[in-house]
Amino acid sequence: MGALDSILLELAKNSMNNLVVAEGDHVGEDGLLYCGKCNTPRQKRIEIGGQSVVVGCICRCEVEKREREEAAKKEEQQRQIIEYRREKCISDPAYRRLNFAADNGSCPKAVEAARWYSENFGQLKAENKGLMFMGTVGTGKTFASCCIANELIDRGYDVWLTTMLPLLRSAGNFSQCDSVFERIQRVDLLVLDDFGTTKNSERNMELLFEIVDARARSGKPLIITTNLIPAQLKDPADLSLARIYDRVIAMCSCERSPVVLNGNSIRGQIARGKHRAP
Repeated sequence: MGALDSILLELAKNSMNNLVVAEGDHVGEDGLLYCGKCNTPRQKRIEIGGQSVVVGCICRCEVEKREREEAAKKEEQQRQIIEYRREKCISDPAYRRLNFAADNGSCPKAVEAARWYSENFGQLKAENKGLMFMGTVGTGKTFASCCIANELIDRGYDVWLTTMLPLLRSAGNFSQCDSVFERIQRVDLLVLDDFGTTKNSERNMELLFEIVDARARSGKPLIITTNLIPAQLKDPADLSLARIYDRVIAMCSCERSPVVLNGNSIRGQIARGKHRAP
């Protein structure tokens, strides 16, 4: 008997020594041990060096158990990856909880548009068509945009959702500006919340134009939420704002845009927990 056969016989012996007979296991007519649950073999015969040797093997229910455990492990790993990505994509923890599962029906027009955009994002991204939510305070603009962002993150897209003030602050920081503008151009979807609410200083207008221009040159879609009304966007008094708004309107050009929302504020409802946090 060769050295390899000796090693294989030792492994076969170990497989038998490690075999634990469970309750209900039984010996079949062929002399092999069978599982008491699935009635499939827990032993089999193999040939090693001209000898017939009985070794342990895995029954069907044990194979299925291991497959379930492996699937659960992969699912948990994927969940952790998605949550890690969500933390990077959405800095505000409260915004990470605003998704379609948390909808209570308070802003059906906004949510319907958000669902449509999410479902058609592959095509809209290819066509570089963004979306604008506009209207009075607390009517569901931020909620709808967060639903889109969280849904697309779950699907594996690279999204960046940010409010305007911290974005302007980062873009104006010499040590951060390069990475900020690189990210503005890289992500699959950029969501700018509370667009048009920052102070219209000369510096802010310069940064805002650079942000919008960088995103326009990326060829990738943009979503904005704004309290501005259509007349303010189309005919601003300031020339600097005019060139910014003109680009934003052109970028947020999908067939559902703009989604104009008016009515009673639901912000208080969200604060009181009427949107079911997942």
